[in-house]
Parts: sequence; C-alpha cells; structure tokens
Amino acid sequence: MATTIRRRAAPKPVPRPRDESSVERLHLALRERAMRYVFRPGARINEQALGRELGVSRAPLREALNRLVAEGLLDFVMNKGFFRKEISVDEVYDLYQVRIALECRAVSLAIQRAGDEEIRAVRDYWSGVMAHSAAMSSADLLLADEEFHRRLTALAKNKELSAFMDVVSRRTHMARHIDIQQSAWNAKAFDAHAEVLDLIGQRRKEEAVACITGHIDMSLQRAVEITKEMVAEFFLVGSVLPS
Repeated sequence: MATTIRRRAAPKPVPRPRDESSVERLHLALRERAMRYVFRPGARINEQALGRELGVSRAPLREALNRLVAEGLLDFVMNKGFFRKEISVDEVYDLYQVRIALECRAVSLAIQRAGDEEIRAVRDYWSGVMAHSAAMSSADLLLADEEFHRRLTALAKNKELSAFMDVVSRRTHMARHIDIQQSAWNAKAFDAHAEVLDLIGQRRKEEAVACITGHIDMSLQRAVEITKEMVAEFFLVGSVLPS
C-alpha cells in the first residue's frame, strides 16, 4: 500500500507593519509643498517622478496624498490622479467665514470653560512673541500667529472644534503668509490678540466675540485681495465676489 506524503504548505508571508512615522513625515513634507504652491494650482501630480525624487514606494506616497485630499489641499480624479486644488477666491472667502464662526464659538466656550491660569498662559505666550517680534522673519511670525490661534481655540476644550480650525488654517496658510510679508497693519492685528485674551479673562462675552470677529474680518479682506493676486499670477480664473 502506497504511503501518501502530505507536504506542508509554505507559510504565508507576514505582512510588514506600516511605518506610521514615515508616512506622517512624508505627509508633512508634501503638505508643506502644497501649502506653498510648489505643486502648481490645477496641475496633475506626477506620482512616479515624486516617488523617485523622495525615494518612497507607491503605497506610502498614495496614503500621504490621500490625506492631503481629505484636508482639502489636493483633488483626486478617478483614472486621472491627484491634482493641486486650484486657487478660488470664493473658497478663501468661505473658509474665513467658517473661521469666524469657529473662533467666535471658541471664545464663547473659553469664557465658560477656561481657567484663569490657562488664559494667562496663552497671554504669556503671546507677550513673549511680541517681545521678540522685531527680530522674527515673516515666516516665523506667521507660525507664531497660527500657534496663538491654536492655543486660543484650545481654551474652548473642544477637540473637534480645534481639528476643524487646523484644517482652515492650513488651507489659508499661503494667503496669510503673503499678508504678513506685505501688510502694514500687523501691529494693530497683533494687538487684538492681547485684547481678546483680556476680554476672555474678564468674562466679557459680547465684547470678546466682537473683538475676534473684527480681527478676522480684517484678515478676510486682505486674504481675498491676496488670493485675487495669486489667481492672476497663476493665470487662473477666479470668481469676483460682490463688494
């Protein structure tokens, strides 16, 4: 009687765990390019060339690019690929309207939830920035300004609100960077930071909300002007908002 020899099946290869830190670093590097329009608005992103340049495989590159789609910095078109989102005046205007709504709510919640020490910590942070502002580059000032608004929003103690604010800040980053480079009203704008914190600390809700609204409204007008200039620079068609 013949003996049947059963061969043991070769073990399946164990999938390699994803290196989340590598994907995150790649995501941040590509986000920086997108925010600074290294990727030209409306242009298709050449994934193969980008992968070769950065020395990464297709899977982590695609994951990083998809994150930028979720953040509103890129578009994905089926069977065509990833594209840098075009510059839109209407979109910037709408984003600033969202920012006003979010920060007004953040101020209202901060008055209810933030302790005096927490408010003082944000005030101390901004005082430190202002003490060194004369020696800071426009890029550093922008980062400090964004950090101030992040800390201000964090006083509301609402993680979802903070997450939405981060998205809005990233999508308006370039217009704000140009604004800080060009603007003559920075001192007035930056003074509003200290003022709104004082009003929050005094629990004066209506005045604090009015202060932050006026502050962002001023930024909105400049951002719309700058976006129109960027549209012209990149030879794109932008919508003209009513005055």
